[in-house]
Amino acid sequence: MLSRTIFVLALASFATGTEAYVYAGHLEALAEELDQPVAAAGQLATAFAFTYAITAPLIAGLVAHLGRRPVIVAGLALLGGLNLLAAVSPTFWGLIVIRILCGLTAGLVGPISSIAAAELAPPERRGQAMAIVFGGMTLAFVLGIPVGSAIGDLAGWRGTFVYAGVIAIAAALAIRLVLPAMPGGTRTDRHALSIVRERPVHAHLLLTLVGFASTFTVIAYVGPVVTAITGLTGSGIGVMQMLIGLGSIVGIVVGGRSADRPGAQRVLVLSFLVSAFSLASYSALMSGPGLVASAIASAPVLVMLAVGMVLGASALFTRTPIVQARLLAVTRPEARPVVLALNGSMVFFGQGLGASIGGAAIGLGGIEAIGGAGAAVALVGALLALAASRASACDA
Repeated sequence: MLSRTIFVLALASFATGTEAYVYAGHLEALAEELDQPVAAAGQLATAFAFTYAITAPLIAGLVAHLGRRPVIVAGLALLGGLNLLAAVSPTFWGLIVIRILCGLTAGLVGPISSIAAAELAPPERRGQAMAIVFGGMTLAFVLGIPVGSAIGDLAGWRGTFVYAGVIAIAAALAIRLVLPAMPGGTRTDRHALSIVRERPVHAHLLLTLVGFASTFTVIAYVGPVVTAITGLTGSGIGVMQMLIGLGSIVGIVVGGRSADRPGAQRVLVLSFLVSAFSLASYSALMSGPGLVASAIASAPVLVMLAVGMVLGASALFTRTPIVQARLLAVTRPEARPVVLALNGSMVFFGQGLGASIGGAAIGLGGIEAIGGAGAAVALVGALLALAASRASACDA
């Protein structure tokens, strides 16, 4: 049986997942107050994500030999403080700097939390343990971000950052109280990053990158997209965001059960095809007769949007446990912190890349173009997953 402490570690990814996009439901209000176009405001996600993507493997390598608990607690406490600072930032560029600092700090939390979970679990349950920790991010979509959107209705977009800061500090306290003292691992040497040259490693890292890039082409702009399709704003958007979280839970369960079974690579291919269908549906709903210019959308439109959101989130999070399990299986123990950090980098680099692609699509074709752009990226992912599947079959 898995230790209950592993479930407490999920608070780390819950806090980081919440703070990463807690303001998304009020992106238009943020952009208006700070005198920025929505596409530019969406680059707050890019600033955080790209910083994490570039620095997390280096940071994880630097702290891999330190005790797990103090590293995670310090990272969460710093994230909390930075979000409280964001709540009082007077300028957009000040927010950009803070989001960059948040990206640096998150490198202390995500990879080390996953490693701690793997070390607490028996070898045959490590994939499930890491899935539970990553599942904290799904809880962020079900609960953390929607509650933040509701708080934003009462306290404005600045209130969402206060909320995120409190969540991170509370997670730091809980982990400090519950997680036992855990020694660090072997000091990671400067050659650890060379592991990325191995085909099974870089092939699966690329799947993570493309998978999150495709989804976040739309999700980085979820507030304006939901408003364009349904007419909903504020807490109404938060309710729709909960569907992303519900789909994520389904995906984590399916992916966790598939990770160590034959046929997992085929599941990866199928998940990308489901993502493409889901993402294309956003553009179809915005461009077709379902487009609502005022009031609230009809029930059929809401149902179609809900189905698309659940399917897309399920597909995305089905991939995560499978990729993590494969990476652990093909990596030597001393390189695992760096490899998991690299996978986390691909998660956030993919999010930032998706936000950039979405911004470009909006600039070229308007908000209704981003679903089609995301679907095209997902189809590239399906081809890459198919190639990885065939390579694994040949290696076997």
